Amino acid sequence: MMTDLFSTLLGAVTLLNRIITTGILITAFALVIYIGLYNRRSRIARAYAVLLVCIIGTYLGDLLAQLSSPPPFEWLRFQWIGIALMPAAALNLSDALLRATGEISPIRRTAVKAGYAIGLVVFLLVALSDLVATPGISTSLLPHLKPGLLFFPFTLFYFSSISWATYNVIEARRRSLTATSKRRMTYFTLSFPAPALAVFPYLLPVDWPLILPQIIPWLGILVVNLGIGAAITLMGYTVAYFGASAPDRVIKRRLIKYLIRGPTLAALVITVLVLSSRIEKWLGLPGDFIGLIAVATLILLAQLFIVTLQPTMDRLIAAEDADEVKHLQQFSERLMTTSDLRQFLENILAALCDLLRARTAFIMKMAALNRPDSQPVLVTIGNLEVDALPSQPETVRSVIRSHSANGKSVPENGAAEYATAHQTFELEHDFIQWDGYWLIPLRARESDDVLGVIGLVARASEPDLTDEERQGVAVLISQAARSLEDSIKQQLAFEALERIIPEADDMQRRIAETRNPAAPTVADFELVPEGYDDFTHLVRDALSHYWGGPKLTNSPLLKLRVVVDAMDANNGNATKALRAVLNAAIERLKPDGARSLTAAEWLLYNILEMKIVQQQRVRDVARKLIMSESDLYRKQRAAFEEVSRIVLEMEQEARSRSDGPAPAPTPVDEPPAKPVSETQGP
Repeated sequence: MMTDLFSTLLGAVTLLNRIITTGILITAFALVIYIGLYNRRSRIARAYAVLLVCIIGTYLGDLLAQLSSPPPFEWLRFQWIGIALMPAAALNLSDALLRATGEISPIRRTAVKAGYAIGLVVFLLVALSDLVATPGISTSLLPHLKPGLLFFPFTLFYFSSISWATYNVIEARRRSLTATSKRRMTYFTLSFPAPALAVFPYLLPVDWPLILPQIIPWLGILVVNLGIGAAITLMGYTVAYFGASAPDRVIKRRLIKYLIRGPTLAALVITVLVLSSRIEKWLGLPGDFIGLIAVATLILLAQLFIVTLQPTMDRLIAAEDADEVKHLQQFSERLMTTSDLRQFLENILAALCDLLRARTAFIMKMAALNRPDSQPVLVTIGNLEVDALPSQPETVRSVIRSHSANGKSVPENGAAEYATAHQTFELEHDFIQWDGYWLIPLRARESDDVLGVIGLVARASEPDLTDEERQGVAVLISQAARSLEDSIKQQLAFEALERIIPEADDMQRRIAETRNPAAPTVADFELVPEGYDDFTHLVRDALSHYWGGPKLTNSPLLKLRVVVDAMDANNGNATKALRAVLNAAIERLKPDGARSLTAAEWLLYNILEMKIVQQQRVRDVARKLIMSESDLYRKQRAAFEEVSRIVLEMEQEARSRSDGPAPAPTPVDEPPAKPVSETQGP
């Protein structure tokens, strides 16, 4: 009895361990895909992906060894692809973290390359010889190899490399300056040693006494596997922020949704399939049938769970920004596209035609009827001559404009008198009779501006509505006018978004580039934006080292004809000649008249002259020009583009001269002794 119970318990623990191992494989593979999608530009993320590949290789070999028929030694050899390369992968990841903090070591880079070479050699020795590991213990539950001659030297190399890598990670955390980076590096430091220490084949040197219960090592392996699953997920959470061009809130939301819909759901599906085959005999039904029903139910419930809890999850992730996120969600859900508007207006026209027994109708939406250049949007119902109406928007505008210009409304009981006095139109309430149509202006609620017009083919010579029809028309007209007003407001919002999106993309790119464990430097905020051409890039680099530096002295711009021509005036010094050309280009940006620190036409020149030539601090320049530092950097990029354009013009002028060299730019040898006065010219 006890033996059967023990065997059942051991089988349950073994099965659970295989499920956890499969979950680790799925999670690691999913994180590799995630990094490839969103973080491939980050050195840290790429190094972490290599470490995940080592974990995949180790656990895949271990799982296949458990499932294969004995002796499973070939799969045990295969898992060494991860074991042998793990020291180098861990050292590479720790080096990438330290490099992000500004700590660059050629010794570490050399050690990483040597580690990969040693790992590859070790794997080949395991696969092709018995020098590191040899076929050994083959049991149904704990198969493993035996140590070879070189196993213990490899063990020393393994743990030495892991210890060095762990020290580097701790050092990277110590060098973290911001509270956010220090918190994330704390997560990373706590989880970093777990995968490296867990994949080492401890059973090779120590074995397991057969007199002790075999459930003990399996319980230990189960606990270790659970820890590894948690560790790689926590490390993945930290790495997800590196190289991702999105705010932290978006990254966190995206990663959580990905983990739920990807590895979590996949692991649950596999668990259900495995368990369904085990309970087949209990229910007396085919295991495949149980598994399919269970998997389908699980997938549907998972999607329901995600859709139901997603808004709440988003607000929890946003924390103090929960109200703003709620508004964004509502904005996204309630937007009305052009197709939505057209369909809604068609429904209104159909209801009007049914109510008034009209054969055909149309709605013409115009942003402003007093603007001749506004383009009408036409929605029609019935057998209407669609091609005829767009040719008459001016006529419709004139009719509505004349009606609005009258400045009169229809008396409640005086429609006949009003029609007699104004023979042009016969009206009832806000109806206008024109050319066989009843026209109904659609007005804004607050400004009373005309946003569009509804036209129905007249059913009679005069509007003859019953009380019920008046009430129904009032409701439908109100709905149509409100939808047009909302669509105009949304169009304004879209136009604002079109102006904001480029700036938001640029800001997100800067966030991604400055998201490192150390505090971002000024250079991080002056990165070359996407869209810069090569020449503008070269000019920008030369200006960044205007008073000396490798980007000026080694610049390819030294080969320009205009620079060569300027060398005679600068004692044959190519660096001074290039500086003189750049100075001349900056001076060409200088507007005429007295210098101003607030005029828009002086902005680009002031930025370059004060920041590049005078070498004033960014904070001081921004304060004098009355602008934020972030705005200063944006305007500075525009100034770089203008200087590059001017340098190109100067180069074209130099190449087109055929009657001898023109006067060279004035030599520039020393920076100004003091900044230019804010009230006087330079």
